[in-house]
Amino acid sequence: MAEIPVEKKSGIPGWVWILLAVLLIGLLLWWLLGSDEEATPYVAEDVAVEQVNTTAAVQPFVVGQQVDLNDFRVTELTGDMSFMGESQGRQAFVVFNQEPTPGDATEGEYDINPGQTIALEGRVMAASQPLPDGVDATVPSGMSSYIFADSLEIMERN
Repeated sequence: MAEIPVEKKSGIPGWVWILLAVLLIGLLLWWLLGSDEEATPYVAEDVAVEQVNTTAAVQPFVVGQQVDLNDFRVTELTGDMSFMGESQGRQAFVVFNQEPTPGDATEGEYDINPGQTIALEGRVMAASQPLPDGVDATVPSGMSSYIFADSLEIMERN
């Protein structure tokens, strides 16, 4: 028999080079075509968060203060010239002077009902002070002040 010399090849086989090339192309495509979304910023777990009590920030109406409220919600009618309501978490008793509708002694120029939103301008008065002339109302017991409305506009009707 003839002897055929077999030489051992040295180096890395060709299939390994092909596999590495495919892997590099895949990584390059992943990097180039990856998401354009910004990375989520790192937030440390031990960051203190200050809680704000919003109910404590609500200031009551102050006697003598001029008010201009565009979001006053009527909660209860207390008379022809008065009602209860609230604005930004502050309750108030409101009185106003209105001219009676000619020929109708039961209704004035404003038709105010519970649930309506009213824009009003006026002054906060002490409950111990007498009501303005022409106003027919009684300040509820327990109220320390009331708003005398100079101007009323019904913003949202029920």
